[in-house]
Amino acid sequence: MQERQLRRIQLTGGSTYIVSLPKDWVRAVGLRVGDYVITKPQPDGSLKIIPAKSFARKLMKVSMVITPQMSKNTIAREFISRYLAGYDIIEIKFKNMFHETRMVLKDVLRKMIGVEIIEEYSDRVVVQCLANPSELPVKVAVRRMANLALYMLSDFIKAIKNENYQLLKEMEERDDTVDKFYKFILRQLKMVALGLISLSDVELSDLRECLGYRLVIKSIERIADHVVKASNCMLQIDQPIERNLKEQIIKFGNEVSDIFQKSIKALFNLDVNLAHIITDSVEDISKKESEIVSNVITTCSSIKCAMFLRLVIESLKRIADYSADIAEIAINLAIENPLVAQEKTS
Repeated sequence: MQERQLRRIQLTGGSTYIVSLPKDWVRAVGLRVGDYVITKPQPDGSLKIIPAKSFARKLMKVSMVITPQMSKNTIAREFISRYLAGYDIIEIKFKNMFHETRMVLKDVLRKMIGVEIIEEYSDRVVVQCLANPSELPVKVAVRRMANLALYMLSDFIKAIKNENYQLLKEMEERDDTVDKFYKFILRQLKMVALGLISLSDVELSDLRECLGYRLVIKSIERIADHVVKASNCMLQIDQPIERNLKEQIIKFGNEVSDIFQKSIKALFNLDVNLAHIITDSVEDISKKESEIVSNVITTCSSIKCAMFLRLVIESLKRIADYSADIAEIAINLAIENPLVAQEKTS
């Protein structure tokens, strides 16, 4: 079948434009005279033609084989790669490893949204992704993911203020939930890129948003990771923090939290002015970071305390940097699509 063919647009009935379909394509997809096709305008101005009888997306199936030489991390990566590629049903085959394999899979599935074991045999397990992208579209999922990370950061600051070590210990488990959303959204975006689902299925308007939100969720995922890193560092400090230094760190954390919250607001409102304010404010954060680090060095009575507090402050600064990245994406998405702008002027 030829990759590209030139077709002439014709006029029939005085008002209807028609174009013929390539014969090889019609035969390949099993169309006959009288069958229907569905046309879907694309963001780049092209037109997608889909046989109506195959419009309902078929479940995509794939298999993977687990060998005794594969580590738990290797098994997890192999499975996740197939999940992210958009496969709905994944058959995992193995030999004499049922209990070990099931335990590994159970741990992996626990960190994913809507993925369940639907069949079990002595030599294989069948897993299906039951989550429907349209039930949790990209922007809704991103907002929930961002809120989870924001609450982690807010509780981290509260934990320092109240010396709540139990709250600090819970951060890794909460980070797992953020990672669930990260993988789920990434799966959706990859499925759009592969043509398995349409932009409208996940309530996005163009491919620019796909690229933008791909970067956004990575920034949010890294923000949650830094909250966990900072929490683990605080748990390593075995002496009281000097009151003025403690208040300085809490104030710094609140400023970073405010920047992160505003970056998400700028993203969903496409507020360019707010986004610029955020990116400019991060420069001030760098100066404040240096001031606090100097205070840590002069105040802490032990190298261990100073080292871990330095890492905490560094993680808070990195969260501000990732928030600025989100704000920049908001600015980029706020610029009108060139194709849309061209249509308005034509």
